[in-house]
Amino acid sequence: MHRPTGRRPTGAVMLCLVLTATLGACQDKETGPDPMASAAVPVVAPPPVPVGKVPPTLHPITEFASLDPDDDGRVPSADYARAAQTMFTMMDMSRDGNVTPAEMQATHKVMGDVDGLGEVALFAVADTDKDGKLTLSEWMAFNNARFDRIDTNDDGVIDRAEWDAPHPGPSGG
Repeated sequence: MHRPTGRRPTGAVMLCLVLTATLGACQDKETGPDPMASAAVPVVAPPPVPVGKVPPTLHPITEFASLDPDDDGRVPSADYARAAQTMFTMMDMSRDGNVTPAEMQATHKVMGDVDGLGEVALFAVADTDKDGKLTLSEWMAFNNARFDRIDTNDDGVIDRAEWDAPHPGPSGG
């Protein structure tokens, strides 16, 4: 059979040419994950250290200096709330979203009393639904009320004088 000259290559021939060119370009690439893909993976911060392993001076809600890192003598309510949430995360050593009496007891060994309350009394006041565990919601409600008791002039900021002055303890328990 005679083929006319000048005829175009068939589809199969074109496919072979494309595959050869593609594979030739890939011969320097190793198999496996793309190393550039891992560069795009976000870095996740490690969880806060459990409170039982942190020196008392670093506890967010028991020292004015911890609440006032810019040393301006003022602690806005948002900063206090952030510190209270950090404290909850530190107390929740099991990372289950709840603080148990045992976790509160371990916390007390390092943190000490809060507003004159030991760990049992503090837990009793903060555990408003009396189910034997503190949720973040209960802890934040306790700390919002604590902020309001300390902020005697109701300006939304605790200053050093308000922090140092005697203030009423929580009610309930």
